[in-house]
Amino acid sequence: MPSVAIHTILGPLPLLRGLFRWSLAVIFAVGAWHLYLWSPLPGLVAIGITPVLAIFFFFRGLNLVSRTLPYWKTRRLVRKLGMHPTWWNTGAGYLLIDERQGSWIINGTAGMIVDIKRLHGHSDWQMHRLDLYTTDAPKPTASYGFGGAEEIREAAKIFQNAYATQEKGDLPVTFADLREKENKASEAH
Repeated sequence: MPSVAIHTILGPLPLLRGLFRWSLAVIFAVGAWHLYLWSPLPGLVAIGITPVLAIFFFFRGLNLVSRTLPYWKTRRLVRKLGMHPTWWNTGAGYLLIDERQGSWIINGTAGMIVDIKRLHGHSDWQMHRLDLYTTDAPKPTASYGFGGAEEIREAAKIFQNAYATQEKGDLPVTFADLREKENKASEAH
């Protein structure tokens, strides 16, 4: 991938997007109440729908606001490291890899690709996660969530290629797909 400006990769500040979603929730609630005052029947319909919309926009806004700290940490680290990401994913946070420089950033945690001991991909019916380990400790140094198991394999391959270009050999990668185990167990019954 070509080098791209960091604001293009990370997108707008999640705090502002979250506050905008919260303002939409308030506008829907106030709008439904005013519609009820002007026209009771359509107003009742609007009042019935509004809680669903307000709850959706509130929690979506909360999700975006909670991404603000990793956003700022990632942005600061990109500048500090002078990183020019060659591969990135911003679906469930911020994963940036600079294959030329040999560095990575996951949600405000940074490191060098040569320091990675192993990668572990984990998939089940609820999530798809890649854990990155730089020590032999059981707790991962950083984790990143993906939309599907294929994306985990793609990211692991990028890490492996970058690791190989640093002449470090092979990067150990393991995958655990609990969906396959559950399917086999259900077929056995």
